[in-house]
Amino acid sequence: MAFYSLSEIVELLRKRGLVAEIRTEVNTELEASEIADRFASDENRSRPLLFTQNGTDFPLLMNLFANKKITDELLNLNGAEGYFSRVQNLLSMMDSKPRLSRKSIGSLMSLRKTSPKKLHRRGKCMKVVQKEPDLNLLPIIKCWPHDGGRFLTLPLVHTIDPDTGQQNTGMYRMQVFDGQSTGMHWHRHKGGAAHFEAWKKKGKRMPVTVTLGGDPVLTYVSTAPLPEGISEYMLAGFLKNERARLVKSHNSNIWIPECSDFVIEGYIDPAEPLRTEGPFGDHTGFYSLPDEYPVFHITRISHRKKAVYPATLVGVPPKEDQFLGHATSQIFFPLIQKIFVPEILDMYLPAAGGFHNLALVKIKKSFPGQAVKVMHALWGAGQMMFTKVIMVFSEDVDIRNPRAVLDAIDANFSPVHDLHLSAGPYDVLDHAAQSFSHGGKAGFDCTLKTEERKSKSAKETDEINESMLVFGKSVHVIFSDHAVAESGNLFLNMSAGADSVKKGIYIITDTRMKEASDDILLWYVLAAIDPARDFSLIRSLPTEGVLVINACVYGKRAVPGGRWPAATIMSDEIIQLADEKWNDYEIGPLIESPSKRLRFLKSDSYLNR
Repeated sequence: MAFYSLSEIVELLRKRGLVAEIRTEVNTELEASEIADRFASDENRSRPLLFTQNGTDFPLLMNLFANKKITDELLNLNGAEGYFSRVQNLLSMMDSKPRLSRKSIGSLMSLRKTSPKKLHRRGKCMKVVQKEPDLNLLPIIKCWPHDGGRFLTLPLVHTIDPDTGQQNTGMYRMQVFDGQSTGMHWHRHKGGAAHFEAWKKKGKRMPVTVTLGGDPVLTYVSTAPLPEGISEYMLAGFLKNERARLVKSHNSNIWIPECSDFVIEGYIDPAEPLRTEGPFGDHTGFYSLPDEYPVFHITRISHRKKAVYPATLVGVPPKEDQFLGHATSQIFFPLIQKIFVPEILDMYLPAAGGFHNLALVKIKKSFPGQAVKVMHALWGAGQMMFTKVIMVFSEDVDIRNPRAVLDAIDANFSPVHDLHLSAGPYDVLDHAAQSFSHGGKAGFDCTLKTEERKSKSAKETDEINESMLVFGKSVHVIFSDHAVAESGNLFLNMSAGADSVKKGIYIITDTRMKEASDDILLWYVLAAIDPARDFSLIRSLPTEGVLVINACVYGKRAVPGGRWPAATIMSDEIIQLADEKWNDYEIGPLIESPSKRLRFLKSDSYLNR
């Protein structure tokens, strides 16, 4: 399958009626984001959005990865020549008795297509050159009301190691400071940051080339959790079953995809002071706080003819990034199964978990304690190290069915015997951690106990107070106005009047969350906890014990900065504007703003009120 420019992808989708084209004037500051958010939240109507009247000469494309079907097609995952078919053929050759056949030889030969091809000519992506580089000529969006400004949200940032010449491609948001400079928001564990430190040691300016658009598979691979030293374009080639075609940047030795729509070239001076960047409404659903990052200086902007500018919106789930997250779990699952955890049958990362906060795993269990072995194997597998909570289930449980998951917890989880705590790295954006980018991990063994101990299924629990929700028989949510310093003591006080307390999980969270839907409640709870600080096991109540989880925001110190960030919610003015203009957009019946169901979390700044 060939690599396409984004403009070619849009045309292919448009011919099939899969693109919603908005020809009415739309402001790239907040209004476009609000429309994209509404479509991303409606599973039945979500589709790519093309804003042709946005105050610039370039169409703005948002919500490209609108649903699973489109995402799987864009990444070439299915079909006889798709990723899954070819990777299974290759993995089957790793068995103890490999047999050569026409099929296996074909699989090996296909690996030749993974290596990118360098073209020694000027690419179409650099056909048109701006006389004076100016980011203000691009439809760059402002995502949320309290963002620090406009951000490039889908930049492919290409850097090169000054010693080895090895390249890295990563996706790091870029806040626009002016027409010729941006922030470069890379975290310390990213490849771009490592290259920056290498250039800093040499005392030289660091060349950087940023590309926008191009084939959607390039967007994906720039975010994929690849091992160190593996080229992003090798994965792109394997996904597409076609070699990526690269051309050389105009101002440096950095090679970039020829199918790109925009090319932004420049440098970062390691001797220059860092500059404040942010806040930014992030994929966690909360604002990431202002911090200091390098400044990217732009010396040249070029683009292909009929270029399309891409952007994405992240925030409180669901957003389009959930489908990229699901693609990652699908793409890397066969490798995790083959190399790390052969007994694993399925893995599901719910969108409410933000892809780092919760993993549901199904295994073929054959011996006691196997679930614990699986937990630690996954925490040691690449970026699974960031996962906060892992729940392991037996092979008869549909881990994508909430009812089945709750039933398995009721029947098989004992707080005393089946909770396993650990610690390790966190996503640097996780503000609930006790210390920066490090915190507690929790593993729940919800597998069927046979030769071990069989947990007694929970009975209906007497109500502790009127402010309690019960999910299943043993998962309870208690709402409290108290600033919770010690959740265990608070729980004992609250339960003192109850006739009895049964085994189970008791989650204490802020009273305002009474208004939340189940998925928003799960998102909030997972975002608010560090198991090392917030899990209290009370062995003295029922035989099986009680696990109390402090998911309150008030009374805790957030990391970094000490203040808890606010949730990403659109302003009333923009919501009203979109409602009033909806018929003018000509994109079907009105979709209610997702922000309306989050009003109880609204703040007047990027910090929690």
